[in-house]
Amino acid sequence: MNIKNAFFTMLAITGITIIFVACKIDNQQPDVKHPDVLAANTTSIQAVSAWTRQFTDDFTNTSSFNNWTRASRADYNSSICNYQTSNPTIGSYDSRSVLVLTASGSGSYYTSGHVKSNYSFKPANNEEYRVSAQIKLIAMNGSTYMDFTQTYGAWPAFWTVQESAWPTKGEIDIMEAYSYSTYAKYASNLFYGTTSGANQLGNTCEKPFSATSGWHMYDEYWKNENGVVTVTTKLDDVTIYTYTNAINGNLQLQNFGPHHIVLNLNVGSNSNLGIFNNSNINLYSKTMMWIDYVTVDKRTL
Repeated sequence: MNIKNAFFTMLAITGITIIFVACKIDNQQPDVKHPDVLAANTTSIQAVSAWTRQFTDDFTNTSSFNNWTRASRADYNSSICNYQTSNPTIGSYDSRSVLVLTASGSGSYYTSGHVKSNYSFKPANNEEYRVSAQIKLIAMNGSTYMDFTQTYGAWPAFWTVQESAWPTKGEIDIMEAYSYSTYAKYASNLFYGTTSGANQLGNTCEKPFSATSGWHMYDEYWKNENGVVTVTTKLDDVTIYTYTNAINGNLQLQNFGPHHIVLNLNVGSNSNLGIFNNSNINLYSKTMMWIDYVTVDKRTL
């Protein structure tokens, strides 16, 4: 979730808009996982022997919260969204134990969840990190499941950041989603600046992508090879974009980090951003972000 003061540029919408109707969603959906996720508590990975596990949370019980700091504040980008420490919960959905962030409310007051890992990381020279999460976005109208695209004003995100003196240590948005009643927008993005509170990139690093309903694997690959730093975002193991300093004169990837991992479900937006009309927000009974696991791996290049 980008914590920025710059004006938000809306994503371009192309293709055919599909109108969804309320229906019961089949929650037993296939997903994509790295082969090593099934052995998430081991210290080495068999599928790619060079990778070693640095951090794992598969949210099997509430002890997972020892790995995270739960926010208690309004969202930086939406004063109507109030994060509560009691909001993130562990639940059982789709035959798996998941971290649940739940957004609900009405009018000018909504509650939701925001967690930031106590673990932080940054690749040294000739190192690469891979940050992965399996995520599903969904809503409920009473006992009826709704597609995320049927909501309006939900803004979930999976990202890494150093919040101190933001954005001088950079921000990597692996996935941000925005719901507009009949469709959703998705994007990866980067933010950086040399002065606290001043993003110098605008939305020049914003890279839209398409995602269907259901479970998806989102990845960040952060590499420093012989002093050349790159960041790659992926959806279900397919590259969304590879960022280098060459794409923007103000982007200085060598200054990024160390970063923490953030998962949050924002609602609405402040008027200066122009993202949502807060009077139209519709989360039905509740809108949720389910996270099956978060892992971090490292390898030497």
